[in-house]
Amino acid sequence: MLIFAIFIAFLLITNKINAADDEGKGASASSTDVSVGCFSGDSSVLLVNGEQKSIGYLRTGDQLLTVDHFNISSSEMFLMLDKETSKIVMFYTFTTASNHQISLTGLHLMPIASSNEKLMYIAARNIQLGDQFYVSINNRLETSPVVNITKELKQGYFAPLTMTGTILVNNIYASCFASVTNHELAQMFMAPFRWYYQLMRYTTVTDPFDNNHSDGIHWFVKLIYEFMSFLRPSGLQVS
Repeated sequence: MLIFAIFIAFLLITNKINAADDEGKGASASSTDVSVGCFSGDSSVLLVNGEQKSIGYLRTGDQLLTVDHFNISSSEMFLMLDKETSKIVMFYTFTTASNHQISLTGLHLMPIASSNEKLMYIAARNIQLGDQFYVSINNRLETSPVVNITKELKQGYFAPLTMTGTILVNNIYASCFASVTNHELAQMFMAPFRWYYQLMRYTTVTDPFDNNHSDGIHWFVKLIYEFMSFLRPSGLQVS
């Protein structure tokens, strides 16, 4: 299929461009057992029409609020990377000084404000008290420190992917990606799928990735991890 040929070529080019950066933490070349990080099933998002929607009820084409270059904007949900409606999973739950709260699995990337006020993405399991989250207050992004961290079991998790690769969950700015070390690189890797989705939307195909699939990791995601584990293993996190 053309989309897979484009995707493979894109990965090969990206791998060559970034070959010099391959040293560092990440999965070993032989590691392919990578789990996807997700948001807890009790999380919610805000649609552009003002409707508050449970994350588990998101559907292909839903327009929701997200973040693009520090501006709150709209973005389309086009792929559910992973979902489990009944599985019990351990989550990291973070509460900010602004009383915002979010629950994520340990490998999920979260944007935080660094000491020099630059944006950086780190895994949820590495977040510490005092780290600055970006929260939406009166439709504007502000920073608020993490004041409490707990680990708790919850039922159900979901990993929606938007066109921007970012999402506002419970009014907290979050990445859509997990199990990778670099948010920007993950967004680049997903470019062929965004192109394919946009192309299909011009036809009669409304759900080209079949987001109504049964619980589990989407097979496209498994394919991506297989390629990354072979071409750029340092870009993966392992549990």
